[in-house]
Amino acid sequence: MVSRVLFVEDDSKIRQVISASLTDEGFDVVEAPTGEYATSEVDLESLDLAIIDLRLPGINGIDVVRNLRQRTTIPLVILTAHGDSSDVVTGLEAGADDFLNKPIAAKELVARLRAILRRTTDGATPDPAVATSVGSVRIDSSRYEATVADARLHLTRTEFGVLRALVHASPATLSRQALLEAVWGYDYLGDSRLVDMQIYRLRQKLESHGLKEKLLTVRGVGFRLIP
Repeated sequence: MVSRVLFVEDDSKIRQVISASLTDEGFDVVEAPTGEYATSEVDLESLDLAIIDLRLPGINGIDVVRNLRQRTTIPLVILTAHGDSSDVVTGLEAGADDFLNKPIAAKELVARLRAILRRTTDGATPDPAVATSVGSVRIDSSRYEATVADARLHLTRTEFGVLRALVHASPATLSRQALLEAVWGYDYLGDSRLVDMQIYRLRQKLESHGLKEKLLTVRGVGFRLIP
């Protein structure tokens, strides 16, 4: 199955080169030269992933991320200037799932996108011996659904991955590195901000069901979900 990727980049040369590389690797690329185009002209239902350059004219990349996150659960990957930590934090707070530093080689970009798509589209059925619920929280990996007392939790695919890992591990604590490996597929020391921001957003959604305090931070260790 061909993955359809939205690429939001105002620099025409960069956009054309990257789009050509992705197309050569089997991706179907939807090019958006502006944030306005990305948020008003693109059929989000047809997309599997979006790559968004944060430094856009007009509607900037942060606002594009916020707009898309309100309307879709697909992975949103931001492109930032190398070493610009403030952009990374702001983008993750806005709803991005991952980030890449510019400049980036085409082969590395392709590898990262495939890893992201693999972790968000693989709906492998978990081992039946492993619990799929903790207290009133229940997950259905085959449908990427999570519920609290039969009320659906509206999660992004990455948030679902974090919750699934915590449910399967409960009552044990998962370290940030364990979550990076389980959810992002990073088998090296990845960026803990990816985990922390997803935990923050997950807590906000659990709070509306009175369960915010059930997602614990174990200082110096990681996170765990309790009944």
